Amino acid sequence: MSLVDANDLTNSSAASAPSPTESVAESVAESVAESAAEPRELSTAAAVCATVLGIVAGAAVLLASFHWLGWNVPVLGVLVAKLGIKLAVGGVAGLGAAVAWLRTRRGAART
Repeated sequence: MSLVDANDLTNSSAASAPSPTESVAESVAESVAESAAEPRELSTAAAVCATVLGIVAGAAVLLASFHWLGWNVPVLGVLVAKLGIKLAVGGVAGLGAAVAWLRTRRGAART
């Protein structure tokens, strides 16, 4: 029985051929490089949601700091009540408009 030299193993033709995992890794790296070159953009709905959440979070922090300082905001109750009424009425009207828009859009798509 003869011992095999380590150089014979590393210089063999099987070792020079790329393995399937290497080719997959190279293709993934190429696709990541291509997608990294293009800037990613949020959809309009996601941008609006992020903006509204940022505004609500900022208002909550402001009101919490006022509460911590012991300052009263007497007009806040009136503003919240007005906003609630507008949101309730606007929500119903917006829902009706959205349903009508979807009906016309689906009707136009069928024809």
